[in-house]
Amino acid sequence: MAEKQEEEDVPISSQGLKCPLCLGIFDDATLLTSCGHTFCRPCLRKYDLSHQDLDHMVCPLCRTVTKLSANRVDDLFPNVTVNGLVDDYHASSGGANAILKMRQKCTVCKIQVEPIAFCITCNVSMCDQCHVGHKRLKLFFEGHEIVSFQDIIEGKVKPGRPSEKCSAHRRENKDMFCQDCKMRVCFKCVVIDHRDHKIQSHQDFEKEMQDKVSDLLFRCKAKKSDLEKNIQSVETHRNEAHTALQLLRKNVGLACRTKVKQLEDNRRVLIEKIDALERSFDEALNVLKSNDRQMIKSICSSVDLVDNDRLGCLETDSLSAHTFLCEEIDGLLKEVIDQTSAATIKEKANKQKFKPADDTSLDLGKISGTVLGPPGQQPSGQLPTARFLNRPHPPGELPASSRTVTLPQTPPLPPDWVEPGNNPPQIPFQPDHQNVINMDNYPPPRGQIPFPSGRSRKRTHPYLPHAVGYPRGRVPSPPPPPMSYPPRTSTLPRLPS
Repeated sequence: MAEKQEEEDVPISSQGLKCPLCLGIFDDATLLTSCGHTFCRPCLRKYDLSHQDLDHMVCPLCRTVTKLSANRVDDLFPNVTVNGLVDDYHASSGGANAILKMRQKCTVCKIQVEPIAFCITCNVSMCDQCHVGHKRLKLFFEGHEIVSFQDIIEGKVKPGRPSEKCSAHRRENKDMFCQDCKMRVCFKCVVIDHRDHKIQSHQDFEKEMQDKVSDLLFRCKAKKSDLEKNIQSVETHRNEAHTALQLLRKNVGLACRTKVKQLEDNRRVLIEKIDALERSFDEALNVLKSNDRQMIKSICSSVDLVDNDRLGCLETDSLSAHTFLCEEIDGLLKEVIDQTSAATIKEKANKQKFKPADDTSLDLGKISGTVLGPPGQQPSGQLPTARFLNRPHPPGELPASSRTVTLPQTPPLPPDWVEPGNNPPQIPFQPDHQNVINMDNYPPPRGQIPFPSGRSRKRTHPYLPHAVGYPRGRVPSPPPPPMSYPPRTSTLPRLPS
């Protein structure tokens, strides 16, 4: 029974219960199913923030790919075994809070005396007398790391920090670092087990790692500042582009008010083209802002993982994970900031001009300029077809991305309708009496069925707002002799196909 009680009193070691990313005791240990490595779930969430565009996670230790579901890290399985060991460790002596709770009494002599020191190696709290005895018994306790409770309370010492003493040679400090084995060793270990390995002092190794992290932090800060400035520049260019597009919309409105109601359909098409341009500008600018924001988020999340006060304790798996994260940050920092696409988008918006049609045309005009493509691509010289973007399509219809604005089909033109090349036909124009037009002298407008040959019908021309026909049931008087002014030509409009 006494032996069982002694076994229960043996403190649980934190060896093997530390996350390779944060170097602390596991917090909700989570398993990567593809490789079996375990990390803290909060650490994996931070690591995943810089890889939101991927459907998988690359293990920082072995770089094996683990597929992620829709909930990403939250759906990964917990490591039940490790979590149980962590619970046992915290229940016995784990963490600073548990150590402070043990301060009520000395755990060595079991006397109700307030302890003054804590042995990290033995994981026990000691009163003044036990502390003196602990230091005197050098044969058993030489090389043990002892700290005061006051330092623990003030946060100067973290109990979970690895011991500076060699586990094989208790009296020796781990003052060297083996680059081949990626672990800290003492001088005796170098002579015995690491004779042909590449060795450097631990101070040089820690300084080298600190210099790398300091350089990454400096570059991250500069990169973040540049990205924030670029976001502000993108927003400024967006406002200027909107101003230019608003001017286009205003010009279209002014031209529309000078036309008759029949031109309303044409005005609607033009407005939709401008809206399409605005959406394309917005989408391109939003892509730029989204890329910059994602870059900031990736840098910040990665920096949180590599910037801690335990850089000198990196070895084996933790060093591999730290190196992998530093390589990723370095890759992010080498990416060039796109500082020209937003200005290019603004210039393309300013180049969009509204050209009113002439007095004889039924079109309001057209939007001239180059078509804006995705950032980094050469814009084309044709205007985009007006599309219904980002709108749900009714059942049975094509998706919104493939539906375009089209006009109804028109019947074929009569045989005597001739178009010389690409120019609109020139038709002699001479008004009838009282501005009534004889429709037999003109081909029918597109979209209307022509009258049979020989059948005369007088009606108001649909495209001349000043023409007034006779009231229904009223017979016109005989027309006067034809007027003597020379004939003029009128260009009939061609509706867009």
